[in-house]
Amino acid sequence: MAKRPHPADQRRRDAFLARAASVWEVKPYEAERLASGGLRSSVRINPLKSRSVDEIRADLESLTEVEAIPWCPNAFHILGDRKAVTESAIHAAGEVYVMNDASLIPGLAMDPQPGEDILDICSSPGGKAAHIAALTGNKARLHVNDGIRARLKKLQEVVDLLGVEITDMTEIQGQYLDKFLDATFDRILLDAQCSGEGMADLSRPDALKFWTPDRIEKMSRLQQRMLVAAFKQLRPGGVLVYSTCTIAPEENEAPVDHLVRHNADAAIEPIGVDVPEGRPGLAKWEGRSYHPDLRHAMRVVPSDFLEAFFVCRIRKLPPGKQPTGETA
Repeated sequence: MAKRPHPADQRRRDAFLARAASVWEVKPYEAERLASGGLRSSVRINPLKSRSVDEIRADLESLTEVEAIPWCPNAFHILGDRKAVTESAIHAAGEVYVMNDASLIPGLAMDPQPGEDILDICSSPGGKAAHIAALTGNKARLHVNDGIRARLKKLQEVVDLLGVEITDMTEIQGQYLDKFLDATFDRILLDAQCSGEGMADLSRPDALKFWTPDRIEKMSRLQQRMLVAAFKQLRPGGVLVYSTCTIAPEENEAPVDHLVRHNADAAIEPIGVDVPEGRPGLAKWEGRSYHPDLRHAMRVVPSDFLEAFFVCRIRKLPPGKQPTGETA
């Protein structure tokens, strides 16, 4: 007989599911299904290594069954044995990198270009920074940062393994970025610290052990400060991509809404990535209306290969230029 959950745990679970169901516009039982069951992995071929993409792909396909991800070049769903990839020679050599599909979206949304100055603020473990480097052919000046010292070692390992060329690596907490970093950038990625709701697997009894509405509010205040600091380091005409692996509107739409309402030169743009599981950002939540241009943001509804995710692309308009979209 299955063990009945503690009443406090059941209340926490019910509250989580009610919120998720409201965000995804489904019934609570459907939200439970979407948030349960282990995610399957995907793999990205690394074009920064000496061997060609075609050669690496041939080796990958000899290891296990994969299928191309239609919206991301050189990326594949692992349909067969994940261990066959992670324990392979091509993985050990940094020729492939295993990650969740959702982590591919921010780099594509940023659309980084060779010759640009680019900052990845919360960079560890390094998968998104490596994707940015791959998209530019290692021809951008890439600055990586993480505010947690213990995470820098892992970041350095991934950068070295994947052959990513960086101009600098710093340890600055994101909310204080503008106080300790003098440089400005053409493109910035803020894949912010969050409550991690998108990674919760409700098939595990301890999935919501640390989940509380109070923690969401605390993270929301931190993310707001991080986003404001990041925008200050963005050059006019530049692009800032804000992303999280969480569901809460307080951590997603709310910090972006605060930024654009307090900065006339901040404009939300479509992210330009066609992900079938993507949905527009929310227009309102619990009585609070958000900036109408947040419809251009993307919320990812979880699936077999995608965790719940949020991505928003923000441009800093040049002096004298006004937003062309709707205003609040």
